[in-house]
Amino acid sequence: MKRNLSFLLLFLYAAVAHGDLDWGGGVTRFTTESGEVLGLESGFAVLISVRSGQLIDFETFVPNVPGELVTAGTILSDGTNVNSVLAVSYEFHSGYLLNSAVPDLLIDEQEILGVTPDEALFIIVWDSTTFENDLPTDDSYFTVLPLYFEGDRSSEQAQTSGGVFSVFTNRVHPDQSLDSRWLQLIAQYGGFNTYANFAEWVDSIHMVADGGLDSAKYTDSNGNGRSNIEEYAFDSPLSVKRPLEASVEESGLAGSSNPELCELSVKLRGNNSQLSYSLHISDDLQSWRTVGVEYMNQQWVCADPGIDITESVYEGLGVWRVGLHVDATLHASFFKFSSAIN
Repeated sequence: MKRNLSFLLLFLYAAVAHGDLDWGGGVTRFTTESGEVLGLESGFAVLISVRSGQLIDFETFVPNVPGELVTAGTILSDGTNVNSVLAVSYEFHSGYLLNSAVPDLLIDEQEILGVTPDEALFIIVWDSTTFENDLPTDDSYFTVLPLYFEGDRSSEQAQTSGGVFSVFTNRVHPDQSLDSRWLQLIAQYGGFNTYANFAEWVDSIHMVADGGLDSAKYTDSNGNGRSNIEEYAFDSPLSVKRPLEASVEESGLAGSSNPELCELSVKLRGNNSQLSYSLHISDDLQSWRTVGVEYMNQQWVCADPGIDITESVYEGLGVWRVGLHVDATLHASFFKFSSAIN
């Protein structure tokens, strides 16, 4: 009988992909923009699921009212992307979002919220000290992270259960390898919708040329040797970090005599979906290898296996500081970035 019972339990476990959700985690430490750990009075977490489409880009998304972002049960729509706010919590202690005595989101609660099977789960963590009247403002800071069952980005991403009863509880949390130095609250809500396209940026600093917007892209309005489109796309020229010998020129070309030390740093704009970036690498300044660097799903990525994104820190007004490591096997000594608006 015991054997049959064990077999039944294993069968049920195998048949139930997901059960009640304990999304506290208590593994990943969160900090404010200034580096202070979040607590009951400064942290506010929101559990988000993707009902259709993809995760909304909360760096540029503006809801009908701010309260929709922090109220359980609300549906957020941005084009074809529909997300659901499933739960909220302020149970931060010493920077960690802790689980409660019972699972935070039960199966029946998911049913009430209209959850469908396999909705991908994300967490938004707010610095609630930047709220006004308990609601986010244009000056509020937050970060968005995917949740995982094993707490490892190489494991299965956490998903909703879709109303299948289960005695099992799933403890889901962000990547457990992250710590507070990687978890500064990186985005400013609403703060960089202002310059989410080139036309608005040009207009804000009165650079529109007589020939119109297109000609303004290639005009050096402030006479510093960089075109307006370069000023918009790059907050600073490309540089090589910690080289034995390195140079940075106004053209954006950077070089290192030691290919073993190809650690690059550049500031890129992440709030314009029509803006694309390319990294060009060479060992002789004649032939160049070109790879794309993209901002997608709340992070910077590069498809080239020889180039790793080592740093991605939001610095305000849509600008990110991005670090890249170029593998020495690529034999690259010279680097430059270019941009284009589709």
